[in-house]
Amino acid sequence: MDGLPVQVQERLQQLSAQFRAGLPEKLQEIRGLWSRSFDGDIEALRSLRYRVHRLAGSAATFGFEELTDLARAAEQQIERDLASELCAISPASREGLEQLIACVPEESGSDRHIASDDTPDSSTDADGGWADDEPLKLVILAGSVSGLGVDFAEQLAVFGLTLLKVEEPSEIDSLLASAMEPGQSGFAYVIFLSTVSFFSEHLQRLSDLTALRGTYSGRFFTVLVGDEDDFAGRLRSVRYGADAFLAIPFDVTQFVERVETLTADRNAEPYHVLIIDDDPEQVSTTALILQNAGMITSVVTDPRNIFRVMVEYKPELILMDMYMPDCTGAELAGILRQNDNFVGIPIVFLSVETDADKQLAAIQSGADGFLVKPIDPEHLVTSVRNRAARMRAMRFYMERDSLTGLLNHTSLKARLENDLARARRVGTQMVFAMIDIDLFKSVNDTYGHLTGDRVLKGLARLLQDRLRRTDVVGRYGGEEFGVILFNTNLRNAHRLLNELRDSFSRLWQSNGESHFRVTFSCGIAGFPNFESASELNEAADGALYRAKEAGRNQVVSATEP
Repeated sequence: MDGLPVQVQERLQQLSAQFRAGLPEKLQEIRGLWSRSFDGDIEALRSLRYRVHRLAGSAATFGFEELTDLARAAEQQIERDLASELCAISPASREGLEQLIACVPEESGSDRHIASDDTPDSSTDADGGWADDEPLKLVILAGSVSGLGVDFAEQLAVFGLTLLKVEEPSEIDSLLASAMEPGQSGFAYVIFLSTVSFFSEHLQRLSDLTALRGTYSGRFFTVLVGDEDDFAGRLRSVRYGADAFLAIPFDVTQFVERVETLTADRNAEPYHVLIIDDDPEQVSTTALILQNAGMITSVVTDPRNIFRVMVEYKPELILMDMYMPDCTGAELAGILRQNDNFVGIPIVFLSVETDADKQLAAIQSGADGFLVKPIDPEHLVTSVRNRAARMRAMRFYMERDSLTGLLNHTSLKARLENDLARARRVGTQMVFAMIDIDLFKSVNDTYGHLTGDRVLKGLARLLQDRLRRTDVVGRYGGEEFGVILFNTNLRNAHRLLNELRDSFSRLWQSNGESHFRVTFSCGIAGFPNFESASELNEAADGALYRAKEAGRNQVVSATEP
């Protein structure tokens, strides 16, 4: 660091301390990806390799020599696992990761041991249930809310939410403290649910609630229910610190949607920025500033490697220098814009070039912006984050269904083709499921299309909450959904989809005036019984048709081609 400006040295020292403090979280990510790699998830194995690679780079920057050497050795072994296409982590990689985690300094607070010596059972994982160590998503009910059924806890459990009840907010702190004790799973977030009138003339309750929000900042949210959806009720809820307001009659599906909105930032993936520069000091400085802002960075120093990195890591923004050996930034931007797969990814130049004509020429080559070195870190972060956010939004609207947020028909079919090719390559099983809501037209006709939309969104939320993160869910069209279950056999898929069918059938739907229930039918087909994506699709659709003919509200398997 001696050759860097004093300001940069100070910044790197701060980031070094943050790197040390953040080691436990980084290792927890590595543990999670390691666990998923056992069940043949090649994407998890690739992500594991990337996380270890990032750890090696950061450790080298901050002077953790032993950690750097072990991380690099582990990364090289994982690369050999990927090259062999076994789609499973090898004993050599496991040993390397154990050594890596064991060398983390004691003062970082990291757990130096692997959570389990047992290889995860993929058939057990495929059931989509919640793991024992999954952090709890808590709903804490205080007082009485009109319209809550006796099965409210069961309704919430369908979406993975755990209901607790208290008489006073002052009881909550001890409840949460017990959830954080050794051996307990902890909690992801807390939704405090009560009524606006619960706080009327009870200033101490408001004081206790304010203290809880301060103690558990970012993980504590308040939803208040009012008798009337009017200005006065909403104003009181805002003054009481509510994050969301709901009016009676209380609707569970609407409540779950609000919870999803409130907690969405906790589940959002960090933005991924690709830095292309041949100056190691500039790369380190830029990468550390962006990483400190919560972003993921990849680095290319040789432009000839650009396509491999683009395909593997799918960055949301490219930050590049104007001048590099063998290839200028403008030339590289032109090359990227020739490829239809990368034409929409923002390119921003970061250079010392101040000539306005040259900057304009660079932008005309296909770039979206020009930043001049030296640049204020906050300016850099804001510029990158805003453009990356627009790119993510554009990708979302291109690939996703606007109502449910699931993959749209085209993206789902493309993913089915890709996952089938991967299953064939690595020699594993997979299942494609077709789901159709029973008598959905009568829902629209009886209760209205807005209510029908809420039913669709409720099923989409249920599928996303109950399936594995590696499973794929899409809206096939209308009231039909498609689900891809990778590394899962037909028997386990049938059991899982039947559990989801039963859960959905017990959910109360509402149009604001009356409550009703809805069911779905499902057809499933598996690879290798059906060898192509079109055969899988047709077989699952045929099984769905048979489920409808047999009386609906059931799961039927296509067992023979």
